[in-house]
Amino acid sequence: MPTPRPAPINRKMLISLIMNINAGHRVLDAEPMSDVLVRYFTQRGCDVELHIADEMYKVPQLTLKVAAQHQDRRGVIVAAGGDGTLNAVAQALLHGTVPMGIIPLGTFNYVARVLGIPLDPLDAAHVVLHGHRHAIHVGCVNQYIYLNNASIGLYPRLIEQREYDNKRYGRFRYVAMLSGFTALMREHRKLKLKLIIDGQIKPIESPLVFFGNNQLQLQDFKMNLAECAAQGKLAVVAITELTKWQTLKLIARLQLGTFEKAPEVTAFCAETIKIESKAWQMKVAIDGEIVHVQTPLHFSVAKDALTVIVPHHIGNNNHNHNGDRHAPTPL
Repeated sequence: MPTPRPAPINRKMLISLIMNINAGHRVLDAEPMSDVLVRYFTQRGCDVELHIADEMYKVPQLTLKVAAQHQDRRGVIVAAGGDGTLNAVAQALLHGTVPMGIIPLGTFNYVARVLGIPLDPLDAAHVVLHGHRHAIHVGCVNQYIYLNNASIGLYPRLIEQREYDNKRYGRFRYVAMLSGFTALMREHRKLKLKLIIDGQIKPIESPLVFFGNNQLQLQDFKMNLAECAAQGKLAVVAITELTKWQTLKLIARLQLGTFEKAPEVTAFCAETIKIESKAWQMKVAIDGEIVHVQTPLHFSVAKDALTVIVPHHIGNNNHNHNGDRHAPTPL
């Protein structure tokens, strides 16, 4: 009897496309974005799986399930959505071997912009197929990660107001900016906190403590703290006073690039920070999403913890997006 031949091995790249229900409803030329992307990858010889979550909190668990299918396959898990969606997918892929692709469909898209990924969805899809692997840092607070920023106090309330206005008027950048300005002009109570900064105790009363991880976002805010993120450290801003008049002055300072020099602002770098409060949990804004985190809050940076697919011109000088030396692994 002739020796049976082994079954042919499927060598197509596996593209697992993960979208939240809002991102899935965006259209391009009157066609759902999910259909556009599935067709794009299929026409280029990929095996494509579309996964749509109806709630953001379901995305990490969905991603873990999808990642198990990639252990013996060459492929990419693609997060299509805003920075909140990217965060949810990244949460599950942290320290793993499966790379994350990015299709930016959000309002500000800071993660894609800092990585040089095009904002046009099909151009970003091209990067998924033809880019290379690249490791980046992520910020950590307790069991959560943040790609752009995390904050307590005023900023979570700004996010809540922005989401309310977005639902009323639509997701436009000018709506987000006007909503934020309106929320800033209200009175805000201070939080009584104890910060333990690299082991040193610093009591503080502040309406806002902000942690930045995205170098481009910090530069947009005209902050010298961008260098902290470049070095893989915590970039921290705390505001000690915030009357309406002081708020207007701080907004002006942001435009002038003198924000960090304001007497109401304390800005610094750190390796680790622990925040203690009398409250047993705190509302934390993480990459535009609100979560409730049990105190104390532990902030740190996980270096080179997430592998993403970026254009070839990013990282060719062996630096990752935060500025540290790192030799990218080709896809």
